[in-house]
Formats: sequence, C-alpha cells, structure tokens
Amino acid sequence: MNDADDEILTQAAHWCMRLQDETCTPDERQAFQQWIQIDPRHAFEYAKMLEVWELSDQLPDERDKSKKRKATTLPCSFEEFQRNLAERT
Repeated sequence: MNDADDEILTQAAHWCMRLQDETCTPDERQAFQQWIQIDPRHAFEYAKMLEVWELSDQLPDERDKSKKRKATTLPCSFEEFQRNLAERT
C-alpha cells in the first residue's frame, strides 16, 4: 500500500464515520458525493468501510458485561490515533 492508498483509506474512514453522525451537514454530504465520484478507488474503499461498519453492529455489546468500559469519549482524536499508529509501523 502506498501513501496515496493510505490517504484514500483514511478519507473513506472519515466519511464513513462522518456520514453516520447526526450533525453531518448537507454541505458535507455534497462534499462526500463529489469525493466519491472523483476516483473509483474512493467508492471501493468507502464500500469496504461500510462493510466493516455493518459487521461491527453484529458484535456483542460488552458494556453491560464489563465495568472497565466506562469511557464515553476517545482518549484522543481520530487523527491523533492514526498518527500514533503510523509511527508504530
């Protein structure tokens, strides 16, 4: 995977999360439509992200079973997480 592929994957993940958010604006939805039409790879990676998103809905809800999962916010932003992950590889 090259840098361009990594960037597309990152953008697809962003759009997948953003479009699921109730605060996503009509302008953002239009920007997504433009983004997905620019390159066939965008649609492909976005479809893969949606598949993962849908599969994650099938995972059992462990929050009721584990008191250790009380955090309602991430300890860092998605971008920080990606940077930290990239630094480890």
